[in-house]
Amino acid sequence: MSAMLAAQDLVREFSVDAGMFRPRQTLHAVNGVDLAVQRGDVLGIVGESGCGKSTLARMLLGLTPPTRGTILLDGQDIRTMDRRSVSRRVQPVFQDPYSSLNPRRMVADIVAFPLDVHGLGTQAERRRQVMDMLERVGLSTRHANSTPGQLSGGQRQRVAIARALVMRPDIVVCDEPTSALDVSVQAQILNLLLDLREQFNLTYVFISHNLAVVEHIATHVAVMYLGRVVEYNRTHTLFGQPRHPYTQALLASVLTPETGLGIPDIGLGLSFPDPINPPPGCTFHPRCAQRMACCDQQAPAVTQDGEALVSCHLYSQTLEQGLVS
Repeated sequence: MSAMLAAQDLVREFSVDAGMFRPRQTLHAVNGVDLAVQRGDVLGIVGESGCGKSTLARMLLGLTPPTRGTILLDGQDIRTMDRRSVSRRVQPVFQDPYSSLNPRRMVADIVAFPLDVHGLGTQAERRRQVMDMLERVGLSTRHANSTPGQLSGGQRQRVAIARALVMRPDIVVCDEPTSALDVSVQAQILNLLLDLREQFNLTYVFISHNLAVVEHIATHVAVMYLGRVVEYNRTHTLFGQPRHPYTQALLASVLTPETGLGIPDIGLGLSFPDPINPPPGCTFHPRCAQRMACCDQQAPAVTQDGEALVSCHLYSQTLEQGLVS
């Protein structure tokens, strides 16, 4: 079965200023990502800040063109598709609901804006669609005549979700959609997204640094490190049996409510590698407690270990030894 959304060898580089009298340097934000999202799945993408999650999201939305690589929507290269036809099928929900909404427009006009741009239906039909979608996300007629500044953070994010879904897209790319909200409101928004997924048969790409949120909502998880996907697996398997040392460190970093445990020591140190000058070989090797001699010089290939895809020499070495024996 072909993927609804796929990325093939996706790369995005930025030219950055290195300082006065110094040549500009290249920052590798996304560096050879391969992903496939099946219809109805929720792909969670996790990793530390600066690993390339949001840049990847913007490329999947068509907002940032890749330096090289291909994005396929139902097998078709989105570069060959009309921009409006892509936006009708792929919609975003961003991190900060206030900055993503026009503060001078009423909620009903904000939600109706995609319908206006695409010229869908009469004014009366658009109004009915807007009111129906507001009701589905838990808002009322009173909210329709408000401005974003008159709403709470959770209500503003519901407006952003309503705007994303009003054209009935196939895929919604959620970039940290709950990180700016209170914990109690986060749960409400996550449950709303799950309910809407069932109602509209949606496919989500869900980007977050919050592992508990991803475990709750995702069916599959991709772990990114320094612009690359280092592990991909089904959610329950990845959280139960993480393969890559970086994934293991991320899961070990989760705080628990048990008293006396303190802050966990995950062994990654305090420094983060420079994406402008990434380490040779495996880019994770300077922080890895299980590094081997080959890690310093040779970049690991993607290896299949059970259902998991892992980019780590530990698993390529294991497979090679198994073949020899």
